[in-house]
Amino acid sequence: MHTEEHGSGWRHSEYMPGETKQSIVTRSLRYTPIGISRVRSDHRNSGLTDRYEHEHAYLAVLQLRPFGEQRLWVAGKEAPYIEYGAGYLAIHDLERLWMADLIGPYDCMQFYIPQSALRETSADLGIKEVEHLRCPPHLSVADPVVHQLSLALLPALEHPERASTLFVDHMALALRVHLVHYYGGVHVASRKVHTRLAPWQEARAKEMIMNNLEGDISLQLLAEACNLSRAHFARAFRSSTGMPPHRWLVLQRVERAKQLLEKPAFRLGQIALLCGFADQSHFTRTFTRLVGTSPGEWRRCRGH
Repeated sequence: MHTEEHGSGWRHSEYMPGETKQSIVTRSLRYTPIGISRVRSDHRNSGLTDRYEHEHAYLAVLQLRPFGEQRLWVAGKEAPYIEYGAGYLAIHDLERLWMADLIGPYDCMQFYIPQSALRETSADLGIKEVEHLRCPPHLSVADPVVHQLSLALLPALEHPERASTLFVDHMALALRVHLVHYYGGVHVASRKVHTRLAPWQEARAKEMIMNNLEGDISLQLLAEACNLSRAHFARAFRSSTGMPPHRWLVLQRVERAKQLLEKPAFRLGQIALLCGFADQSHFTRTFTRLVGTSPGEWRRCRGH
């Protein structure tokens, strides 16, 4: 599993105080991991943020609810005061010293993006390397794309043991591409017609997914098996199947679960584990959402 809970390697949300801190870190054999964190405080006057080590990286911060009561300093100088609406994004360049006095309550998503991750994304897209991200906290903007990505990631942050590698990989890749396109100052050509996977590539990707239904598989491994970049593979897979890889994976898990539900000898808890769900509760929620009835009811309707 490529997600991990706060405290086991993810440190960049530590500089902000908060009652709720949830984090996951993408993992890869070759690509630079990025950190995804939610930090929340329902109390006023949380105080000053802590200092952090300067590094060639960025912290993109998306507000999940309106936030406006703070004082902000950049390199020791106070920056203009602004209010953040829900869904507003700001980007902290971690080579500069940012410090804030957090006065009002807040709830935000933080995405730690090393420069090496931007370099890899640029290579994936076949474009000039992005040297800087531009959207500092005193110039934050509404960003519905990052907002929707953040909302989609909330269940994975709350229950990292249930988050699939393919899902988190896909969300992280979408975030990287979006940041490069809108804040990197490099044009990313629009692709109105997406290339489909070749028949052998589609067959290979599906075979790998089917062989790992009970475990986990990364976007990187699927892309490499098809001799494609992750970005190209993700677009081509969706063009070929009508859905992203993680969605196709979940549907196959449910189909395998149906096959096992036809066999009374298998208990629901066993089926959950054999089909790659974290536990019976996770299995029941996913099955019910996609099929419209619980696994137990589905089995009873078939006389088992």
